[in-house]
Amino acid sequence: MLTELSATLRQRLDAVPPPPPSRRTRPGERPDNSRLKTYRTRLRPNTQQKEALRKTAGIFRWTYNRAVAYLKAHPNASLNDVREHSVTEDGLPLMNLSWVTPVPYSIREQACLEARTALQNGLAAVRDGKIPNFELKFRKKRALFSSFRIRTRDWVGGCLKIPNFGLGPGQHQTKIRTGIDVPSLEHDGACIKQENGSWFLLWQKDMGEEKMRVPAARGPQMCAIDPGVRTFATIYDPLRGTAAKFGDGEHKRLFRLGTHLDDLISRSTQATAKKRYRMRRAANRLRARIRHLVDELHWKLRGYLKRNFDTVLLPTFNAHQMSRRGQRRIGRKTVRAMMTYISEPL
Repeated sequence: MLTELSATLRQRLDAVPPPPPSRRTRPGERPDNSRLKTYRTRLRPNTQQKEALRKTAGIFRWTYNRAVAYLKAHPNASLNDVREHSVTEDGLPLMNLSWVTPVPYSIREQACLEARTALQNGLAAVRDGKIPNFELKFRKKRALFSSFRIRTRDWVGGCLKIPNFGLGPGQHQTKIRTGIDVPSLEHDGACIKQENGSWFLLWQKDMGEEKMRVPAARGPQMCAIDPGVRTFATIYDPLRGTAAKFGDGEHKRLFRLGTHLDDLISRSTQATAKKRYRMRRAANRLRARIRHLVDELHWKLRGYLKRNFDTVLLPTFNAHQMSRRGQRRIGRKTVRAMMTYISEPL
């Protein structure tokens, strides 16, 4: 039946080929038809630079939590009101000025903008009926991940500029080594993120318009994806009548690493302080290993789809709603196991 359907579809496309679209539609598109693409590179700071980044992320988190507390009491406050309360020196307590103000105003201002944007997006989702309720939450100091945002003025000469912490291109200052050279930033809101002890820079660049590749001989190339557990994704090409598997049997490896991680966490609760610290670091390494395996599979699948197809048909798979415990009604472990693989959109 699938063979007959493929033959019929091929005949119709060859008879009346559809006109190629002028450009792709992506979430990063802007009103002027230009696109933004996010890049990521590894930062390799030394011990002193790591301490400076850690302090900056801590002050950014403190400013964000202060803005969240203000927004909880004043939900209709404007950005200027939040900035006056949480960023300017007149609104800060005197006891906090000595250790908060070394971080530039532009970085602390991004924390207020992030808190207010989160509140607006959450309330809009409630109004649209996407989520039942929303509560703006504080960020924890002991979280495994931390980040802070910067503006274009904070990245000068290909490095992060925080003069009070000794970071910058000037004399008596140090430059953080990066995986690739980033001379400057085109847009505000670049993110410096810490994941399990590793630091990364994420920034956006204008990519312009992208034409969709449509071969004249065959017309558009499309495929359909069937997600699964034992096989991460099965790709069916109706025009060629072929199928391909990605991640066949890889769930066993992830399950084995997850079992080791659960056992390590269980034993760390009964260990001494020094041993518990080492076991927590080992658990972070296991989490990073699992994350890298999943990311590698996602990247390889993305590259394959981009090289061979113009249109990809995806089934509805709302992972965000499935992961919510309050509304989750999953009776089979097969569906729950799929959440391990599909932890981010393709």
